[in-house]
Amino acid sequence: MKTIGKAMLLSVLVIVLASCSTFAPQPTETPTPTATKTSAPTSTSTKTPVPATETPSAPELPMPSGKPASEWEGIPIMPNAIAGEGDSKGYSFTINATPEEIQKFYEKELGEQGWNMFASGQGTTNAILLIFMKDISTLSVSIIPQPDGIMYVLLVK
Repeated sequence: MKTIGKAMLLSVLVIVLASCSTFAPQPTETPTPTATKTSAPTSTSTKTPVPATETPSAPELPMPSGKPASEWEGIPIMPNAIAGEGDSKGYSFTINATPEEIQKFYEKELGEQGWNMFASGQGTTNAILLIFMKDISTLSVSIIPQPDGIMYVLLVK
């Protein structure tokens, strides 16, 4: 019992000593800022460029020049396409149609093939992106207006 009493007394003593100010960390003094002399501003004027406020123009794209196919990788190409070309990664074509006509065509045709619209959106240049899914595959249909009123359509699987 004496050992327990001594251990308790020793513990209390350690706690008391640890809480004393000599063992506690001392705060450091914060330096006081000193006044500095500043000179008056000069009247030298500079021109700051004003950012453009017009809508960004459509990006310049490599326009397809070949005869358009009727389909690419099982995906139909819109009838009346003007030109088209592609490879195993993507197919682009141009057409004289509205973005709404193109979107309706692909929603209908791809829906009949079992593709489901996953997402769609419109960018600042009025480009439209449609994303379709079927099983584990995805297909994007980009509809990009061109300055001459022609639509550039890019299909990517």
